[in-house]
Amino acid sequence: MSKLLEMFQQDFMQNVLAGTAVVAAICAYLGVFIVLRRAVFVGAALAQVSSFGVALSFIICAILERWHQREIHFPPQPFALALTLGATVLLAVQHRERRVPRETVIGVAYCVAGALAILVVAASGHLQAEVLNLLFGNVLTISRAGVIGLAALAAGVGVVHWLFHKEFLFTSFDPDTAVALGVRARFWNIVLFLTIGVTIALAIRAAGALVVFNFLVLPAATALMIGKSLRAVFVVSIILGVASAFAGIAISYIADWPSGATIVAVNAVWLVVASVARRWLL
Repeated sequence: MSKLLEMFQQDFMQNVLAGTAVVAAICAYLGVFIVLRRAVFVGAALAQVSSFGVALSFIICAILERWHQREIHFPPQPFALALTLGATVLLAVQHRERRVPRETVIGVAYCVAGALAILVVAASGHLQAEVLNLLFGNVLTISRAGVIGLAALAAGVGVVHWLFHKEFLFTSFDPDTAVALGVRARFWNIVLFLTIGVTIALAIRAAGALVVFNFLVLPAATALMIGKSLRAVFVVSIILGVASAFAGIAISYIADWPSGATIVAVNAVWLVVASVARRWLL
């Protein structure tokens, strides 16, 4: 108990808890759309593309530093955001399946982006620590400015979904009827995935690809097992995401475990418990 009190009393841990909770809430909400649309692999591909964007920003800075013989720093977010938004638009458009199915395109994007990120890192050895944080998450580095940025992201995405929640639901779960009624299903599909892409690109720098992808999938999957309505699924997913964030950080602080992996493990426990409970009750 004293360790928990000590954790809450430290300023940097307050930032970590607040920032991770924001990431958990927004990703858990968007994750319901991803899981129900069977687009989990899209989330994984976008996370890899965003990782490549961050790694690319580091290597560009390193090259420019060699040329100019002075320290140069570019914020990685613009690189990650630009690449992720471009990939989002390409993956969101519903192409007719010809020789290459859409799922194959997503798989190619995932593999190529991941490979390019590794190659970029291999080209510059001093980036290894940064990439480990990027891939596996280091929420302990979230600053007060980072919390404010994540809160602004959540507010922006929240406003968009509050204004167009019905359109997103309609085009996500009954696209044929939406088209028949004159709803621009492709347009709203792109807007929805753009909000997901922006979230991944900006959240991944704070929490890492592993943690962000975890929040996009596990809370929603768990909520779908126990939620009795779509509204309940959204609420339960957000609650589970935030609860897992707090529990994972607390356990990692007390046991001195890696924070990102601990958060994922806690989410996995919720999923197993929900699966067993559902089987037992049914």
